[in-house]
Amino acid sequence: MVTMPTLDDNNLEGLPSVGPATKARLNSIGIKRISDLILFLPTFLIDKTSLTKASEIEHSSSCLFIGVIDKVFKSKGTRQNLILSVKVEHIYIQIRYLHKIMIYSNLKPGLKIRFSGIVRVKGKTIEMIHPEVEVLSENKNIENVVPYYKTRKMISQNKLRKLIKYVYNYILIKNNKDVLSNQILSRLKLPNYIDALKYCHFPSSENYEDSSDLFESGRRRFVVEELIAYKLILNDAKNKYKLNRGPNISFDDYKINNFISSLSFELTTSQNKAISDIKNSFRNTYPTKRLIQGDVGSGKTIVAAIASFYAVLSKLQVAILVPTEILADQHTENFRKLFSGLPVNIICLKSNIKDKEKKMILGKILDGSVDILIGTHSLIQKNVIFKNLGLIIIDEQHKFGINQRVKILSNNTKDIYPHEIYLSATPIPRSLSLVLYEGLDYTVIDQLPKGRKTIITKLIDSEDKDGLYDDILKILQLNQQIYWVCSCIDFTETLETEYLTSMYEKLSSRFKNYNIAVLHGRNDPKENTKNMKLFIDGKIDILVCTTMIEVGVDVKNATCIVIEDSNRFGLSQLHQLRGRVGRSNNQSYCYLIYKNNISDVAMTRLSALEKYNNGFNIAEEDLKLRGEGDYLGIRQSGSNQNFKLVNPNDTILNYDIVKDAMSSIDKINSEDKDKLIRRWGIARAETIDL
Repeated sequence: MVTMPTLDDNNLEGLPSVGPATKARLNSIGIKRISDLILFLPTFLIDKTSLTKASEIEHSSSCLFIGVIDKVFKSKGTRQNLILSVKVEHIYIQIRYLHKIMIYSNLKPGLKIRFSGIVRVKGKTIEMIHPEVEVLSENKNIENVVPYYKTRKMISQNKLRKLIKYVYNYILIKNNKDVLSNQILSRLKLPNYIDALKYCHFPSSENYEDSSDLFESGRRRFVVEELIAYKLILNDAKNKYKLNRGPNISFDDYKINNFISSLSFELTTSQNKAISDIKNSFRNTYPTKRLIQGDVGSGKTIVAAIASFYAVLSKLQVAILVPTEILADQHTENFRKLFSGLPVNIICLKSNIKDKEKKMILGKILDGSVDILIGTHSLIQKNVIFKNLGLIIIDEQHKFGINQRVKILSNNTKDIYPHEIYLSATPIPRSLSLVLYEGLDYTVIDQLPKGRKTIITKLIDSEDKDGLYDDILKILQLNQQIYWVCSCIDFTETLETEYLTSMYEKLSSRFKNYNIAVLHGRNDPKENTKNMKLFIDGKIDILVCTTMIEVGVDVKNATCIVIEDSNRFGLSQLHQLRGRVGRSNNQSYCYLIYKNNISDVAMTRLSALEKYNNGFNIAEEDLKLRGEGDYLGIRQSGSNQNFKLVNPNDTILNYDIVKDAMSSIDKINSEDKDKLIRRWGIARAETIDL
């Protein structure tokens, strides 16, 4: 029987051939523990079963050959290259090694080799630089299906595979127990732990398609495992949070119903359900954390207002945190209209108010005479102290960091945790919400108010705007207003885009009889406030702006939005911008301008906007097109750092199995739950018993 030394999960240097330098390189690619190493799965499998024919060679293509080394020689000069001439079929292919040529000293004339890489064709010369080479012999088994690891060239593929093989053999001998029972594995159609590791790291060389299918099943097992571990952590955090004492809400349904009856519109079924969900959350002894997810224009604001009224009627204060001052002004105006005639004191706190007025407002917040406080980051300051804060509403919650959200919780004189409601108009696909928001109470408003018409979306080539200008004139003649969005404020040589200052001049020249103004981040805030108010009041016809108007701006007479260089924006952001119109019963329009040299992928994305009006469909499409990174505000570059393995695409492809797996959590015993959490490195403890 083979005996192996006991491995300590935290000691990578306990592995053969791993010293401080190799350990540092492993650390740089996220391998901090031995358990990280065995769960460092290949990105894909390389198919070495299909050789490239000499007649199929193309410049810059990836090729695989078997040939015999004809000549080996070194180039002249101080930095010598090692050059091999290899006969493949009836042609000769040149292999060139630029550095570390001593490593390849075993490559001699007459040896049969298999080599793969990118081919460069220069005239009659066919060359590969630093290809992967294997010497073939009769007594050596060759691998036709090989795992490829994303190592950023910090460690060689061969060395990494040897280390993983060593750990795999150690696990085979020491610990075969699976954290998931046979019953769970059978129901979810997943392989056991050992088989899943084998399928991923050591694919069979018999058949590439079969190996690829097994690889996907093995990877799927670990995706589900990591999501279960994540869910366990969320459950743990949620249970701890429930130990906190929340504010007492009294339910004066008579006043609430009178308030709802006084509205000039009828609430949708979705809005009524959201209000019911909030009310039920308020009945708990612990504070609620609820996300209200609603498409643009679905009426989240009135839901927030009714939730606020519950708190005010319970003698509690409400803080409403919004991302922009424009939105703060708009919310303040809307709330004052909604609560006109009622004894509800609504104050807006902004960074640009004078010290004397600010001091007076801070005093009223502290003595409790402010019922609803609306503002931007100004609400997070240490000197904003509430007498009896009972409800925090955060609009467009992904615009704020976790630390910012936590700060406002501490600005309360009472020893209670306020209820928290998060509003988001950035649609999350159902598949991704299963992962991201499993730790929150979650309500979706998926209906638009009655009478709203579908926004007509058109794609316009930037070289063919004549028809667009004709449409714009017709809209202006109906006394309706227009947003004109540009991605840049001023001209820049590095980007061929329409810029705001130039567009303002072009439109002013073309539509001389109409009032045109600008709105952007470099403008004086007072000028922006003035222009926004004039636009809201109908005194400006075209507002040339940046994406400052993306969130929450609500001007019912604005029925058209033109977005220049639309291919420079994400799908979800374009949908948000489109949501600035279509807020009345008038027909609204969205024109997406694009350059005629955009890629096919970019055109596919824009076509999705033309095809879909529902934000949740668009979010799902956006996620499919963009893959694991660059999705809404989660991680704008790279993959989601909350996970080692899982990416958003996994939740789409495996939605049903992931949902089923979540229901299996209660069937896992406490010891295996703890091991799962530690295995995926999101643990209360840092090490794992291999």
